[in-house]
Formats: sequence, structure tokens, C-alpha cells
Amino acid sequence: MRAVIFMIVAAVAVMNDLTARASNSMSPMISPGAAVHIQLQALQNNDFPSPNSGIRKAWAFAHPDNKRVTGPLLKFIAMIKGPGYAMLLNHRHHDIQLLEQNASIAVFAVRVTTNDGLVYLYQWQVAPVIGGENDGAWLTISVSPPTPVGKET
Repeated sequence: MRAVIFMIVAAVAVMNDLTARASNSMSPMISPGAAVHIQLQALQNNDFPSPNSGIRKAWAFAHPDNKRVTGPLLKFIAMIKGPGYAMLLNHRHHDIQLLEQNASIAVFAVRVTTNDGLVYLYQWQVAPVIGGENDGAWLTISVSPPTPVGKET
């Protein structure tokens, strides 16, 4: 009986570990749209479970070419908290629409509604990493400056 209980507990622990890894990994199994969604969801809940955890998640999904321009992490945090991207933090709602996708890039229109009801549009681009530890993973290469489109009615 103890052996059965141990096996069940071990199986649950392994499943929990695999689930945690899958939700945090930069895997080629994560679709381009899911990669964008994961980042927006993290930014929407930026300070949960800890301060700036959403920004850190977005940083984890930044393509190496993007990191060379926007990094290191502290510089990236300051950029996201700045006037161009602060409206992504703790926003009320977001919609993601695929505009274009091929083997080397996926481009999305992202509509973000802030807690104040202001609406902004972004163009979010992801591309697969070639080589290295994240080989094949779709990571962010560019997020446009926001275009304000008014207030949600």
C-alpha cells in the first residue's frame, strides 16, 4: 500500500514539475500566437507572483537579437515601465490577431485596453530562434510603439 501511495505522490510531483517547465520553457512546441499570449498575460498580471514577474517573463520570451538591443534586464524593465509600453502593465484586456505568418516570422496586431479604458494597438513580431538552447522557439523580435485609438465605450 505504501508503495502505491509513494508512486502516486511521485507521479503527481513529476506531472507538476513538467507542467511548470512547459509553462516557462522556450519550446518549439509553443506556437507563435501562444508565445505572444503568454507574454501579454504575464504583463497583464505583472506583479504576480512577485514584482515585475510579468516583465521578466516577457524578457524570457525576447529573441536573442532583441535582447542585444533592449537589454540587459534592468534596462528592459525601465523600457517597459516607460511611456511607450507602460500601458501593457496590468492592463484590463487584450486581443491578438494574426496578420501574417510564414516559416521565418509571425506578425500580430495586438489591441490592449488599459484599466482606464484607453485602447492602444501594437504590432508584435515573433521569429524562431536558429541554434542555441532555444532552437526553434518563437520569440519576440519586435513590438511597435503604441498607436492610441481612443477610449473603450
